[in-house]
Amino acid sequence: MSKNLFFSLIIFSLPFGSTVLATPSINLFANDIGKFGIATKVNEPDSQGVITQIIQTELAVLLADKKFSAISSAVYINNKVIQVHMGKLDDGKKPDSKTLYEIGSITKTYTGLLLSQAVYDHKLRLDEDIRKFLDGSWPNLVLATNRPITLRHLITHTSGLPMNINCNSKAMTIHQQVSCFNSLTKKDFFDRLATVRLKNATGKDYQYSNAGVQLVGYILEKVYNRSFEVLLKKYVFSRSREQITFANVPINEMARVAVGKDSLGHTMPLENGGYLYAGGLKASTSSMAMYMKMYLTNPDPVIRQTQQLLAGNEQYGRAYAWNTFDYNTESRMLYHNGGTFGTSSWLAIYPKKQCGVFLITNAMTNDSQRRLNEVSNRIIDKLKSAHLL
Repeated sequence: MSKNLFFSLIIFSLPFGSTVLATPSINLFANDIGKFGIATKVNEPDSQGVITQIIQTELAVLLADKKFSAISSAVYINNKVIQVHMGKLDDGKKPDSKTLYEIGSITKTYTGLLLSQAVYDHKLRLDEDIRKFLDGSWPNLVLATNRPITLRHLITHTSGLPMNINCNSKAMTIHQQVSCFNSLTKKDFFDRLATVRLKNATGKDYQYSNAGVQLVGYILEKVYNRSFEVLLKKYVFSRSREQITFANVPINEMARVAVGKDSLGHTMPLENGGYLYAGGLKASTSSMAMYMKMYLTNPDPVIRQTQQLLAGNEQYGRAYAWNTFDYNTESRMLYHNGGTFGTSSWLAIYPKKQCGVFLITNAMTNDSQRRLNEVSNRIIDKLKSAHLL
């Protein structure tokens, strides 16, 4: 049976210090923590012990489930970063701050930032007809009462486009689907787009779509006449200072990539093509920590604009690819999760609290993304209870 790539649920230059190993003085889940193995990276080893223990405890709870063998995390809080890595990867090694993971649909927030840049540069407007940027006639890309589909619809998943429009035959095996995506061309995408039927045409109903965000990416390429990698370097990495995030992993970095598995422990293939703008990035926790810091501390108007509420409501809304929760409160959260065939991830930032959580594991199960969401929530709740947030 085939699966859909880049799952998402609806309900996220740092001066790192040295790596230190956990000690037996940690009394909560001490036996499990010792069994799994921990590498932690903190800015000030003595000042962040309580926060580190909270993170270790919650990650140990997840790893007590045998479906999970490794997990990496980065928490940004009080202008500091703590990284905790636990368990072992398929090669028997412990993950660390340079391990590369598929981040799946968290990639969409990078595409959202590029769209924000294009809006700021007056190259695009959120509410203009996307057909303006497509060659030929597109009578199928129209909403009810002949309203146009706009970039706002695409980036907030209200265009009505299906989740995937390519390589999505139910008869495909996982390996066939990955092979199809790896050979997918821009022409293949647009040939299929020309025949697609909208799942709904209200322009308001949520219909998660990898294809819609990939289309945003192609429009960005057209107005800037630049590739995804060039756009990332110029408009994202120049701000975040990320160094270990790749659309296409260089050959000399492939040994860093964590191999994922499914709920039965079967090794899953990496996806190295297809919908790059929707779910193609690979990144380390060090890079994701820098990405969070950029969102939480950089006053750049392009970054601030990405966090504007574009659709939904104040409780459950959507910004530039981000999901939002409790938007008009001090606990405002912007979040996204990611899933590939063998990796699950979670990213949440709390702009008014100056805090962020990134979690990733080399496993994809029926409940792995929900479990990461819950781990993140418990970490935040415990930080609040300890008056650390």
